[in-house]
Amino acid sequence: MTGHSAEKKKTEMNTKKQIIISALVTPLLIPIPSGAVEIRQEPYTFRMALVRDLTTDTFVISERSLPKNNPVISYRLSLVYFELGCASLSQVTAETLLSDMKRCEGIQKDPLLVIGHACQLGSEKLNQPLSLQRARAVADFLRNHDFGWITIQGKGSQQPLTHDSQEFYKNRRVEITVQP
Repeated sequence: MTGHSAEKKKTEMNTKKQIIISALVTPLLIPIPSGAVEIRQEPYTFRMALVRDLTTDTFVISERSLPKNNPVISYRLSLVYFELGCASLSQVTAETLLSDMKRCEGIQKDPLLVIGHACQLGSEKLNQPLSLQRARAVADFLRNHDFGWITIQGKGSQQPLTHDSQEFYKNRRVEITVQP
């Protein structure tokens, strides 16, 4: 009787453990609808009556809901590299970028994210605006070639690809991705 009792008690303990584990895991498996807040920077033109129009970048904050049961996908289209301290596209780089972008059919109407980066040389006080200038140069070039919605960001030297001083040129870049 004692052996049977011990086995019954062990079975009851295993059952209790399974119930506790199920109670803890089940809430994690229930899908929860989520929303996102989008913050983007876009040009805004002030219409002036007597003087001239003034265009500046402004931040737009809006709520948008993520599509249900659809994963958020973004993929990198292209990388553009820059010379040290420079934020202008060379003719060769511009032609290569345009060729790469046009090779991706149907992409001209998709929302693009253009993120500028800088290498670790120089202070963040200089690198942050430089990375934003690089992103803006690429975004302006793409807008001039009929690419649609473009959001720009400048990351400064916060996200290096390499820490090897011989390869810092890889960190002076602009990444272009398609947003979902």
